[in-house]
Amino acid sequence: MKKILFTLFTISLLLTLPTSCQKDEPILKDKGNLISATYHATYKTFTLTYSNGQTETVNAVIDNNTTPPTASAKLDDGTEIYVKDSSQSGKATIGEMPDQDLNLVTQFVYDGMSLFYLWSNEVISKKPTTSDTDPEEYFYKILNSTDTEHGWSWITDDVESLMAGFEGESTDAFGFQPQALYYESNSDRIVGFVRYVYPNTPADKAGIKRGDVITHANGNLLTVNNYSIMYGANSKTIFTVLDQNWENPRDVEMTPTKINTDPVLYSKVYEGEGFNGRKVGYLFYTNFYENYNESLFRTFSEFKSSGITDLVLDLRYNPGGGISAATYLASLIAPVTEVQKKSVFTIMSYNNYVNEAYDENKWDRKDYLGDYNTTKYSNPITANVNNGDLKVYIITTGSSASASELLTFCLKPYMSVDQIGDKTSGKYTASWTIHAYNSYNGRVQAVYRENSLSDIEKNRLKNWGMQPIVGRYTDKNNKDFIATNGLIPNHPVAETNENERNISKWKPIGDTDDYLFAKAISLITGKPYTVSQTRSALDIQFEDAELYSTMESIYREGVIIDNPKLLPPLVKE
Repeated sequence: MKKILFTLFTISLLLTLPTSCQKDEPILKDKGNLISATYHATYKTFTLTYSNGQTETVNAVIDNNTTPPTASAKLDDGTEIYVKDSSQSGKATIGEMPDQDLNLVTQFVYDGMSLFYLWSNEVISKKPTTSDTDPEEYFYKILNSTDTEHGWSWITDDVESLMAGFEGESTDAFGFQPQALYYESNSDRIVGFVRYVYPNTPADKAGIKRGDVITHANGNLLTVNNYSIMYGANSKTIFTVLDQNWENPRDVEMTPTKINTDPVLYSKVYEGEGFNGRKVGYLFYTNFYENYNESLFRTFSEFKSSGITDLVLDLRYNPGGGISAATYLASLIAPVTEVQKKSVFTIMSYNNYVNEAYDENKWDRKDYLGDYNTTKYSNPITANVNNGDLKVYIITTGSSASASELLTFCLKPYMSVDQIGDKTSGKYTASWTIHAYNSYNGRVQAVYRENSLSDIEKNRLKNWGMQPIVGRYTDKNNKDFIATNGLIPNHPVAETNENERNISKWKPIGDTDDYLFAKAISLITGKPYTVSQTRSALDIQFEDAELYSTMESIYREGVIIDNPKLLPPLVKE
């Protein structure tokens, strides 16, 4: 028995010793570089091949949260390998797996743009590749050259804020509208001129007013890198503010909040001494928000009851907005007989696919005077101020864009419109908001039918939206202003561009000594055009930095079509 045990011990020792002493086994060799990997769908494994010829098998990790499920593995040295479809055997990719969320969003960008974009014929051949993992980068890569030059189209990963902005709501805002200018040439330093302040907002309560100069935020000079804090922040902010004479610096603390920005900022009827028997209705209108059409109705009801003979519509800072608001305002101003007849106000044209869809469904590409949302707003005919003899004066600058231009241009076939100031921005295009599946009660164009998307896909797509150019507008006679690239005033004020960059020239909104309003009064009364001259401690012109808030940028780039009619055309496979 002892002999048997000794023999077994000896055999065991002999079997053990080679394993611990042999130095040439492959397991301890330098495997070299990983040169290829093959995935086996049946076994859910990867076979790895190294540069010295050695192979190795590792298990795959299956991610069932993607469509289709992916297979991947991470090696001890950190190298990653993967295949995008775990049900298919074949060559695997060596490297970090692209973010599947971004791939899905990139496909949404292509699908939406190839259908609805005005220049969709250029997009169709630009399908995303495996390298197009950043949807924002891909979006801008496929834009038409004219669009790229002007910066008309946008993409966002915060579509809820975009939609709130279209409703005239600003989140995390202070309530003042700044103009960003370079403090000096060849510098990135910025100063903010306060154009106007919305009532009952943090800025209003803090005493900020038109003409104030903002130089610092939280002790830091404003620059091209931090200027956006003037448009809103997510925490309490301390601004250093000077008065209009660049004097009396003070620190103003404001806490941002959600504010409602009623675009009917100021209105008044002027009459009596200095107006030669005329009654002048003046309206300073900041944006075309349909949500505030009732404010327009109340204002024009007051104008009508006062019996105004002339209307001055101040759009000097109005970057635009929705076509529904523009049509409603036009219905308050145009000859009432044309509004009653529901005459054509503007005509839209789209790409071939969208035009054909409208034609097949017998949808109208025209917008009509007198058309409005009857369930939400009062009939504009009731407050219309034009019985055929109203004189209309519209104040514009280079900051007047999109819907401001549409209103001015499309009213002219029906009445005499005197345009005062400077040439407008030149935005003759229109855009839709595009979402993957949410139509936002008819205000947004969806790409996919919602029931064709999984919950996982909807969750990945829900925050993304696009605001691409989808059309061009003309007046009722199919005329446009593309050739002039902006509306040229028939009563230009030569110093407009300079004055808007020289804060010493500014007056309170509605002040009859304001250089643009004074020009309108001169035309109305026939009196000479004069304005008082004042000088400040810094009576110079600054260079416009052309830096805007996100919403202002979007409005400036084209009229918002806020009622697209197409049903989601695609089923996501």
